[in-house]
Amino acid sequence: MSRCRPAWLALIGLLVASAAQAAEPTGCVLRKGLYDAWLSLGKRSLISLPKIGALVGASKAAPEPASAQEIHNEYQTFFQCLSDIALAAGNDDGHSLCKEAAADRIGSLVCQVALYVKTNRAGGKELLDVLPASKKGADLIWDLEAIADAGESDKGFPPLFAPKGPAYKIIDEVFVLALDDRETAMSKYFHIVGAASGTGAQYTDSQIKLLLRESPVLVVKHWEVMRQYQPKLKKLLADLSAELGAAEMNKIRQGVAGFCTKGNLDCPEILKFFGRPQ
Repeated sequence: MSRCRPAWLALIGLLVASAAQAAEPTGCVLRKGLYDAWLSLGKRSLISLPKIGALVGASKAAPEPASAQEIHNEYQTFFQCLSDIALAAGNDDGHSLCKEAAADRIGSLVCQVALYVKTNRAGGKELLDVLPASKKGADLIWDLEAIADAGESDKGFPPLFAPKGPAYKIIDEVFVLALDDRETAMSKYFHIVGAASGTGAQYTDSQIKLLLRESPVLVVKHWEVMRQYQPKLKKLLADLSAELGAAEMNKIRQGVAGFCTKGNLDCPEILKFFGRPQ
């Protein structure tokens, strides 16, 4: 019996070690409901950043500095972890990375974009599925911008989210998916656009100008989505006209007209909006 004891002890040791390893989180941990805690302090309020305060208006009460800073710090640690962590080996395509963050809405969204980038952008559908499904829900993206900016004088975002932070990383990736004409990408991108203001609106405006210039086929195909933003599009077309001149604007009109087929019932409205080419 004494001869067997070392073998049994070794086996027990291995089992204990395996159990401990299994108990450890496989991804980056974020406290449940942290985003809701931030909202309870005063939605989109900041500690001391005039830029964001200007976006949300002075009538909203600022959160208590210590509490807001603690929430900001926890999110920053989470963003750094997502940037640094390597995907676990196995057959789950890295989905275990986001298991620990699923209980927090912002954590789940940021983790999904991190997973998307780390898996060579193979999970576009999964990223789009976790995005807000309505214009009102898209406030989440801009709340993320405020949280990521809170208290930062030198932002220094982790490499995965550099240079502008996780909110803009999400916006950029969704915009590329929209340009690739992935299902639901255009509508979800414009949900984000509809919730934008201040510097966020300036950022998305520059992307929409690119869309108008380079992708007339998408303008025609997704006019049902884009027509909801005609005042913004009208302003951006005026800006493009001032930047590009008459000849280049005529090319944009030619591109749009070229994809307008006789059977497309939206095309009379589209051609009226853009103007017919010369």
